Amino acid sequence: MRVDSHIHTARCGHGTGTVADYVRHAQQAGLDVITFTEHVPLPSDLDPSRDYAMPPEQWHDYVAEVRRATDEASDSVRVLLGAEADWLPGRMAHVTGLLAAAEWDVVLGSVHFLDGWVFDSPEHADRWEHVDVDAVWARYFEVFAEAAASGLFDVMAHPDLVKKFGHRPEGDPASHYDQAARVLAHHDLVVEVSTAGLRKPCAEIYPSRKFLEACLRHGVRVTTGSDAHCPDEVGYALDDARELLRSVGYSHMVYFEKRQAREVAL
Repeated sequence: MRVDSHIHTARCGHGTGTVADYVRHAQQAGLDVITFTEHVPLPSDLDPSRDYAMPPEQWHDYVAEVRRATDEASDSVRVLLGAEADWLPGRMAHVTGLLAAAEWDVVLGSVHFLDGWVFDSPEHADRWEHVDVDAVWARYFEVFAEAAASGLFDVMAHPDLVKKFGHRPEGDPASHYDQAARVLAHHDLVVEVSTAGLRKPCAEIYPSRKFLEACLRHGVRVTTGSDAHCPDEVGYALDDARELLRSVGYSHMVYFEKRQAREVAL
């Protein structure tokens, strides 16, 4: 079964295409299950121009649009409704309020903000030249663990996103991977194997092979996603993700329906 559990649309402010456009591409690509996971609208002070997430007034329209597609495409591809929620320490009431708007199939958790810095944004990438990379990596995995322990999410998305621009710590990150995998396992969270990293400067699937090996050791389940932001990215390199998983030792993956994990063979 071919599953893409992470898809955005033009509504997010940095993507293109409608839900229907993505469904058509999924059908053409022979996918079995796709899940739309639009970014939960951010507080206005964190996204004043609405470049990172849709305006709050579109939130209900997004839900309705995906639900229509679920009904219309039922014979060809399973279309599910999800959301990607940023971990915003001290401000999660905003997120949980918006998540109460619908019955989701899955909620992805993600870390894009480190103490106010959108570290994966090209607009703020120059800051990487003035920071201690080892310290940023340590802070990222500290915040990642906080998000994973929150109980709000089903899946942690692009789990080593901190590598996006190719900045690597001088020390061995194995301890970060092992601790993250322990937290994921303790809270029964699924980790996303995202092919989006192959389209970024790091040129590597999220998470790295060593991170995935740590997840396997600790019994962490996996799902696959493209993090598509335009229709022709739906299903992008999913075969590469599946091959990586098999080579590490995984034999099954999951996707979520009504917040329940459905296991399928790789």
